[in-house]
Amino acid sequence: MVEFQTVGKNYGDLTALKDVSFTIPPGGIVGLLGPNGAGKTTAMRIMTGYMEPDRGTVLIAGKRFTPDSVELKARIGYLPESAPVYGDMMAWDYLMYEAELHGLDAPGRVPEVIREVGLETHAHKPIRELSKGFRQRVGLAHTLLHDPELLVLDEPTSGLDPNQIIEVRNLIRKIAETKTVILSTHIMQEVEALCSRVILIHKGSIRYDGSISAFSPSSRRIHLAAAGIGLSELRKMLKPLKGFHSIVQREDSREDEGKDSGLLHVTVLSDPDDDLRPEIFRIASGKGGFIIYEMVREKTSMEDIFHELTAAGGEDAFDQGNPSGDVEQAMATSMISGDTESETGEKGGRS
Repeated sequence: MVEFQTVGKNYGDLTALKDVSFTIPPGGIVGLLGPNGAGKTTAMRIMTGYMEPDRGTVLIAGKRFTPDSVELKARIGYLPESAPVYGDMMAWDYLMYEAELHGLDAPGRVPEVIREVGLETHAHKPIRELSKGFRQRVGLAHTLLHDPELLVLDEPTSGLDPNQIIEVRNLIRKIAETKTVILSTHIMQEVEALCSRVILIHKGSIRYDGSISAFSPSSRRIHLAAAGIGLSELRKMLKPLKGFHSIVQREDSREDEGKDSGLLHVTVLSDPDDDLRPEIFRIASGKGGFIIYEMVREKTSMEDIFHELTAAGGEDAFDQGNPSGDVEQAMATSMISGDTESETGEKGGRS
């Protein structure tokens, strides 16, 4: 449905997009992520025809797309973060006006989109008197008037209360049953709830492009509290395990020393595909002879991964150790470089 081929855009000396390439097939919801200034808005403006790239090619439905591509623009709907609506007009009158302005069958189409976005009870109220959630619905109804195949939504739930967020998310899911939706947001829970794929942009380049499941992998951290064993001895026992990287003593070990004499708190780092808990339990109940008080595999949040791939340390890990764009490798490189421990027990610091 949408294809960027080495698309670049500059604003004077600032490079907003650095030869970005991706393909979004028809159907589903794709999350477009990135910190402020990453290039997301520029990418959305280019794919909706509000702006022309300085270099590269954009294809919509397999055809070259420019701001002058009127027929292709008719296949796209774009909702900016702040819905551009006329506050003094009734919602019904505003939608009728926009439908007629675009040469649509206003009496037939407007009631359809009003039902589609759940605006029936507020259609005859001035837009300025509506809550932000219902103003967003008016903007979404406007975007859907011409029945586009591609819908580009910029922060559609920004500023909404929890109930309104749930309602708008449900509406987006319903729309995605028949359309392709590209969703820009800073809310990671929204991405998890709605998207099947993630494209992460940082400093004008794509840092990750893939499935939501791969973007939020199982963690490679195990928090272990044990008694009857020291740090060096435990490290020697775990080091031969497949997937083992390192073991670090946690700060709360020192806090608990006075209360729980001999209780050791550590974090074990491993490959993302290797769960070491069964092997650790086997060692403890066998030759290790130590007691496990707690053993929990930490679930990495999307916020953690987002931070790792867009913060300075994550960028270095990605660029230097992971040119292929593997999010798990980027995370592993970043975490291990910052949290590893030497064989003498000295904890390494972040560079």
